[in-house]
Amino acid sequence: MLWIAGSMAIVLLGTVLMCILILGGRADDRMELSKLIEPSISLPFSAEAKIRVVLEGLHNEISVSDLCKREGISSVLYYSWLRDFMEAGKARLRGDSLRNATQSRVEELKEENVLLKVVVG
Repeated sequence: MLWIAGSMAIVLLGTVLMCILILGGRADDRMELSKLIEPSISLPFSAEAKIRVVLEGLHNEISVSDLCKREGISSVLYYSWLRDFMEAGKARLRGDSLRNATQSRVEELKEENVLLKVVVG
């Protein structure tokens, strides 16, 4: 029974020390410790958030490694977003957009709509 009480005291002491470090430590230390304490929930980034991160990296005001640390992503993921961003831009400039690909279908539907209006009266 004594060893259970001792184990609980050690856990309690560790928790107290961690709280002291979180409250009084540097901001980076607090962030690292909070990652250890809080469950890691990874939410997908929206397209707007990805674009914001990529554009911020392209501005060269902050290094990519610092940007990735701040955003909580890996540099591999950042460069994947950058590649996708550049490919989408190139495709759009070439005119390979979904809008252009479906333009002929829109015209077909307009013609069909006119024919149906004539038939229905």
